[in-house]
Amino acid sequence: MSNFKVIFGIDKDEVKKNCVLLPLLTKNILNNFSGLEFLRGKLYACAQEKNFTVIHTGLGPTLLGDAVLYLADTQAENVILFGSCGLVKETDDLSIASLVVPRKAFNKESFSHTLLEDDCSSKASYPDKGLLEKLAQIKNCGIKKVDCATVGSLKLEEERIEDFVEKRIEVVDMECSAFFNACRYIKRRAAALLYVTDILKVRPFYKKLDTKIKSTLSSSINHGVNILCKLIETLD
Repeated sequence: MSNFKVIFGIDKDEVKKNCVLLPLLTKNILNNFSGLEFLRGKLYACAQEKNFTVIHTGLGPTLLGDAVLYLADTQAENVILFGSCGLVKETDDLSIASLVVPRKAFNKESFSHTLLEDDCSSKASYPDKGLLEKLAQIKNCGIKKVDCATVGSLKLEEERIEDFVEKRIEVVDMECSAFFNACRYIKRRAAALLYVTDILKVRPFYKKLDTKIKSTLSSSINHGVNILCKLIETLD
């Protein structure tokens, strides 16, 4: 058995041209794909849709970044991150369940960097411009381009809100900058589609959502899956 199959649960030749990476795999997400059956490896789990491979990476920049690096030995060309993010400040067009596409992600995924560097305007990483535009232009998608900060601490992100607002950073996550950097390193096209699950301090991640908001978020995730499927159809 190859090292790749031990780690991913499938052979590297089975990875398709288009890949969707999921840091978090919930029943809600799983139910919105068409009956995926995951094969689990030592670190990751993979499933196949008709024209793309779905990879559950686990949370955090290290697991996700390494998953991308392993894709260098596969036929993967277009890699899309579908994950969650927190909203810095609620606006008329951004709230819980909003779908967003980061046009840049500031590199603060290190815990030490987040802890010791107060200024969030560190070096930024970027998606593939062509793939970003294709994603943003899906008809009736209702998604907004945003600036993102990838941070290394859920606690400290609440303490950096004023800095985020000053730098016009709209969302925070824990994987996006690592994802963009890893894809650029292996010369693959990358874009991210994120769904907002919380609002810093106002409706934080550790507070239970009410039934109505949970239903809205579920519908948004379903819409996000449909957008991904439409996007990938344009790439074949």
